[in-house]
Amino acid sequence: MKLNNKKWQDLLADLKDGRISDDQIGSTIVRLAKPLDRDRVLSAKDTIIPYLEHPNTWARHEAMWFLRWAKLVDHKQALIHALQNDPDVDNRSYAALCLSNLLPGTSDHDSIQALKVKVLDSSEDEHVRLDSYGALLEIAENRSGGDFFSGSANLENIDWNWVHTLG
Repeated sequence: MKLNNKKWQDLLADLKDGRISDDQIGSTIVRLAKPLDRDRVLSAKDTIIPYLEHPNTWARHEAMWFLRWAKLVDHKQALIHALQNDPDVDNRSYAALCLSNLLPGTSDHDSIQALKVKVLDSSEDEHVRLDSYGALLEIAENRSGGDFFSGSANLENIDWNWVHTLG
């Protein structure tokens, strides 16, 4: 359901001013973004993007979702930062998925480099590594990474030679 302009503005102001409880930030971000309206997205992005650094895991997750949903390609670095630094394993995995949804088939150099590092990092969680590989397939080759996102594949299914060839 699309909020009328006054309710939408009020909700955005509440989020901006910190009047939304931590456990409601994620759902508030979604309410502000749906249905997709370019003008509203552009109005809300400067309020939502800082939530990528919020202490609440779900708030960070939904801020990543917002970037992907709104196709804010110019903010890919924020997703790369989340992939590299989010303290939550699920959020690091989700950042890889968001990058793949945002940049399919683009061969985006910065994203490929960050994802490659994650795939090759043997100290990283296996799910993050698999999701990063799936994202590499989608960004670098425009091939489906679905088996890696869904958990159908494992580390043995990674084409390590191909990963090492990536610039």
